Formats: sequence, structure tokens, C-alpha cells
Amino acid sequence: MKELKLDDYSIIKPYLDLANYEGYNSNFVTMMMWNHEYHIQYEIHEHFVVMLHNYKGTQFWAMPFTSPQYYREAIDYMLEYSHKNQFEFIIDCAIDTFVEYIKPLYQDKLLFARTPENDDYVYDRMMLQTLSGKKMQKRRNHYNAFLKENPDYIYRDLDLVNDFNMILECLNRWESEKEDLSESMTSEVKGIMYLLSSRHMLEFEVGGIFINGQMEAFIIASRLKHSTIQIHVEKANKDIRGLYPAILKEMLEHHFPDEQYVNREEDMGLENLKKSKLSLHPIKMIEKYRIYEKDEYIGQASDDDLESIIHLWKDNFPDETEETTNYYFQYLYHKEYTFVLKNKNHLISMLQIVPISIQIHNQIRECYFILGVATKKNFEKQGYMKKLLQFVLEQYNNQIIYLQAYHPEIYKPFGFNASHYHQKIAVDKEKLIQSPCIPIDDISLLKDYYEAFVQQFDEYRIRDEYYWKLFIQRCLVFLDNILIFKDHGYLIYHENDESIEISEFIYLTKDSINIMLSYFSNSTKNIILECDMNVEIEGQSSLIITMMSNQVKLDTFDKHKYINEIY
Repeated sequence: MKELKLDDYSIIKPYLDLANYEGYNSNFVTMMMWNHEYHIQYEIHEHFVVMLHNYKGTQFWAMPFTSPQYYREAIDYMLEYSHKNQFEFIIDCAIDTFVEYIKPLYQDKLLFARTPENDDYVYDRMMLQTLSGKKMQKRRNHYNAFLKENPDYIYRDLDLVNDFNMILECLNRWESEKEDLSESMTSEVKGIMYLLSSRHMLEFEVGGIFINGQMEAFIIASRLKHSTIQIHVEKANKDIRGLYPAILKEMLEHHFPDEQYVNREEDMGLENLKKSKLSLHPIKMIEKYRIYEKDEYIGQASDDDLESIIHLWKDNFPDETEETTNYYFQYLYHKEYTFVLKNKNHLISMLQIVPISIQIHNQIRECYFILGVATKKNFEKQGYMKKLLQFVLEQYNNQIIYLQAYHPEIYKPFGFNASHYHQKIAVDKEKLIQSPCIPIDDISLLKDYYEAFVQQFDEYRIRDEYYWKLFIQRCLVFLDNILIFKDHGYLIYHENDESIEISEFIYLTKDSINIMLSYFSNSTKNIILECDMNVEIEGQSSLIITMMSNQVKLDTFDKHKYINEIY
């Protein structure tokens, strides 16, 4: 491997042209700007060039620079080189078109992780240059304010011989004013200074805005493939309103007349930067991936997996709070019932399946319930959940398994069909008979009322004492309310700004249904009731699949089945 140098451009360029990649990472100007951090090495072969980055002790490849017909030859070489030199094979910042081409070639060898924080934002050049149209109104207002306050400003190309020290002085002033001066900002300044000092050997443009003789903004841009301009650097005095729209507008008016698009690079996962880039209305994103070599493990979770599983749980279920997550992992998580799919010891998917007891036609059956399934978002739609679920089903062959059917179509190919239904009713409060009943505080009645309620069904979940202990704890953690009505039953509900949502409704008689619901009749909020299929109450009802089972050959509808799992 050779160290990438400025004067290598002439021998590298034909391969860059051959690859014709759209992402900004394949721009030689970008490579040189950040080479002090990534220490790029390269090798030239007959049909391709490969580039290896070395960043803080981690090595990773760029996409091979070649035409598609030689992708396999190049990647095979990169794999062999990684194995020989004993570092993990990774291709970073791979664009979507490259990924879609090689996926069929390497579906058994490589896995592909979406990295949206690395996606390129691409804009319509004329929209940013003219600031015309409704979408640009806010930016146009800032620009007009700049013109009004600074009618005598001057834009000119910068002479890097005479203006170099001035640019450095401005950079030092603007960066030193920032309270959170980060390592990346310091590195960016180094990259800028390298570009400016190498101007005679690189193809890019530099322009600045001067107000009262002092430079207040400058911009660096270069030409990309696909009729695109890349903005490498935009620096401006943040205290001058409209200066950022002005400096970009001037660059686009003075340079690159034939290009149609503007690439403003990625947001690095920073919310403020993402918000700023989205506010300019990109016309498309260049999606990026990180590619790994497959080295998969599927099996039972270990103690070492717990931290990764908790992180995955939080990432997949953003509605979970710290309290609800702690509840799940304190009371419901058991490693012996948890299975994981990992690649090179990095967790990708997890599945928890727990034992439950079901009363089926007067017989107690030991069954299993799939309590939780999660896959890392950047690995979704690549079949990892499917692979893990198939593995688990093989381990529990011939067992009755249930799962909650949030997306029933996903599980049908695995032999699951609808086994239990419930209805969701928007209750017509005006039709409720006023039968006021005062709730009581005797939580010891919950188990008795539940057991009396389920006697009307041929199939139901058996809830033991430990279940009820967790049930109370669960309601407290999830901020659910419990209302118990003596000789009538109980209900579990929570409120939001618009509605009262009842998630469990246990009644002892038909009359109890109206009596308990009438407790809310004076509320101004809507009443949303989730209940078994036997409830008859005025309102708009919709049918919902509650559970699916691997022991049901076709979707079956039976009012005499009841399972409502509140964990």
C-alpha cells in the first residue's frame, strides 16, 4: 500500500472517472482535505484501485474505484487483504447504487448496515442560487435583510497568495468564539488550511464576502460527478443575518455554470445540523451503508449480551421510558428464554419467548409466548429477524406458541395465523345509561374478578399470583389507572389530551358493562374501549387481531377465546 499524496491525482483520476460514484466521499478534494485524519493508502491493480483508511486505530475500505464488471474482483482482493493483515473487513460510506449491485453477488458473505448519518444532502442548484419559490421564503427573507443592512458588501474570488493570512485570521476568530470547540472543528480547520496551501494542485473555487473592508465569510466548492457542485466549507460571521445564504448564492452565481445540483454533505447524526439541512429542502438523499463480512452467531443470550440488548430495546421502542425499560429488564427479561443473532459479536437481533399456561377446553396446556422481537434499525429488511425466528421455532418444535399481532402479515409465512380477536370501540357516551358506581380500592379482588370473567371462554390465559404482583407494578410504571367496581369487575385505562383509553375491561355481568363505563360519562374526552368480542355497547367498533398461533392452520374467529396480555 502507498500513502495517498497530492501528486497521485493524475494516476488516480482515471479510476475515479471509471467508478463515477455519486457520493462526495469519492471526491479527490475531499480525500485530501481530510487525509490528515484518515491517512489513506492505495493500491493500483490492472482493473481497479482500492483505498484503505486508517482512522484512530481502525482500518476500513472505501468502495473500490472501478467499473461494475470488476466489483467482484476488487472486493475479493479487499477481503483477502483484510484476512491476511488481520483486521476486520469494512467498507464505509458505500452508496446505495453500489450496494444494490453487489448484494446479489455477496448475499452469503456480506451484510449491509444503513448509516443515515452519512447520507449526502443534494439540492436543486437554481433553488439555492435564486432563492425563488415558497420553499425558499424564509431563507430569502434572511438574504434580503442582509442586503438591506449591507448594501455595499463585496464578493470576490480569493487570492490564496495574498489572502491566506486573512483567511487564517478569520478562522481563528470564528472558531475561538465557539464555546464547544470540538476535536472535529479543530480538524476541519487543519483540512481547510491544507486545501488552501495546495490550491495550485487541486481543482476547487474559493470566494469571500467583505463588509467595510473586512472579510466576514468565505466558501470552498468543487465540481463532483453527475452535474453536481460539492460545498466543502462555508464559514461566516454568525452574528450577521443572511450572510450564509449570501455567500452560497454568490458562489453559485460566479462559478460552475453548467452544474445542476449542490451536494452539502452529511449531517453526522447531529440533530441541529440535520434540521438545518432539511430546512433547505433537498431534492434527494444519497443513501450510505457500512458493509461488513458475515460471521454470524445465533443462540441463547449470555450475561455479556445484556447491555447490548437493553440498548437495542430502547432504540426499537422509542415510546419506552427509562422506568418502563427498567421494569421490563428487572421483571420480565430472562436470558434463558432470550435468543440473539450477532455478527462478529455485535448484536443485530434479539427475541424473547416465555412460558405461559393456557386453559384450553378444561385442560391446562403449557405454551409459549413471544414477548419481544427487535432488530437494529440499520440492519432491517435484510432477513435477520426471519433467520432468528426460524431458529427459535426449530428449538420449540411441536410447542404451542403465541405472539401479539401488531403486523400479522409478517408472521403468516412462519405458520402463524390469527387465533384471538378483540374489538376496539369508540363508545357513544350519549347512549350510556346513567348508573353511577363508586370505585373501591381493594386490589385483592382483581384475580377473583378475572377468574370469574374468563369462565365464559373456552380458551384463556391462566394468571398466577406472581402475574398479579407484576400486574400492579406494571400499571404503576406505565402510569395506567386501575378502577375496581364491587360486584361488577375492573378496568385498566390511561388518559391523554383527547381520550380515555381502556386497555383491559373485565366485567362480571352484562349489566356491569354499562355501569362501569358510565363512570366516564361526564368526561369531555372520548372513550376508547378495547374488549372481548362479546361486549355489546353503542359505538363504532373495529376488529383487531389480538394473538396469532403456530397451531392454527387458518385464521379463525371464535368469540369463546380470550387472551389480553398486559405485561
